[in-house]
Amino acid sequence: MTAGRLAEIVLMAPVSRLRRASALLAEHGIQCRYTRPRRQDGTLRVSSDDAERARAVLAARFPSAERVSRAEAAWFRCHACGAPLSHGAFRCAACGAIVGDPQAL
Repeated sequence: MTAGRLAEIVLMAPVSRLRRASALLAEHGIQCRYTRPRRQDGTLRVSSDDAERARAVLAARFPSAERVSRAEAAWFRCHACGAPLSHGAFRCAACGAIVGDPQAL
């Protein structure tokens, strides 16, 4: 599976929890990738095909405050082309659409 397909965020947490979550998903045969946080929390991504199964696996071990629902995960995708976005992105790297708040600059 390519990194581009690991696009849906299912968890936001400190790195120590992301490592545990990654190991748990690997035990269930779900490929994932986590990002190291810039400030406090990083993200754990899986393929869209595995997202609901991953959420179910994570539900038993991680607080609901850290899990990211399908609706919340949509905020991490470009509204114009659907490409995954980096946290804090102002423009989509794939199509150039403005995705952040231009007033925040």
